Amino acid sequence: MSTFTITALNGVSYAFILFLLAAGFSLTFGVMGVLNLAHGALYVLGAYFGLAVIAQLDQFWLGVVIAALGTGLLGLGIYYLFLRHLYDKVPEQAVLTIGLGYAIANIILWVWGPFAKMGMTPSAFTGVVRVGTLAFPIYRLVIIVIGLLVLALLWWMQDKTRVGAIIRAGMDNKEMTRSLGINYGVVSTLVFLFGAALAGFAGILGTPILGAYPSMGDALVLLTLMVVVVGGTGFIQGTMLGALIIGLLDTFGKAYVPSVALFTSYVIFIVVLLVRPSGLIGRKVF
Repeated sequence: MSTFTITALNGVSYAFILFLLAAGFSLTFGVMGVLNLAHGALYVLGAYFGLAVIAQLDQFWLGVVIAALGTGLLGLGIYYLFLRHLYDKVPEQAVLTIGLGYAIANIILWVWGPFAKMGMTPSAFTGVVRVGTLAFPIYRLVIIVIGLLVLALLWWMQDKTRVGAIIRAGMDNKEMTRSLGINYGVVSTLVFLFGAALAGFAGILGTPILGAYPSMGDALVLLTLMVVVVGGTGFIQGTMLGALIIGLLDTFGKAYVPSVALFTSYVIFIVVLLVRPSGLIGRKVF
């Protein structure tokens, strides 16, 4: 029983890293219809930004802030220079952002080198808690708590604030929203900035668990797509559900059936894509 509990907790903590990674992507795609396949590269860049700050100043939470701000501003630059000219042109968005992802990966390789880096767990969270005869790292519990706080914040913004109402209205009918005098372009820009910042935030928080290396973004963007397709775009509840399904399947698969663990998430991804393309909790973007 202790082994099952530890595996479940590992799966949930991994799921919250996936949630933080995919939340920004889901909002951006659901709200704006912008497919940003450089999102995984922004995660990795956030990890390296944060690790550089921590190495120089030995301040983990400052590194988290810098990682989020740095990737948010870079995301804003990508949007203004490129993506705002490509509305409703999903193939062009995909090709462009794949290229930008490779460019970011090569910049990371040039600046920081090819070797993988592991983040250091903050000293306040280096201990473990006992689950029967087994131990579970406190830092993973911290990830779960942070993920829950971000989920609650995004859910509140989506359902209880004026910005959330504008976002939901724009998802249904952008032209009608603009005709009411609402500057939907500003809202979309802020959503994109926030989504990119979330990627960097997830990147540095995930380094003590997953580490970081320059080409990591390729695998991460595929995981992001799985989470968003399974859960659905545009609603934060769907992103959380998709992250839990993929995170738990992957973790339990590696623990109990490692020979087929690689395929379990892909099977769910394909089935949902065929049966319910809008996701379990989502809506069609186009």
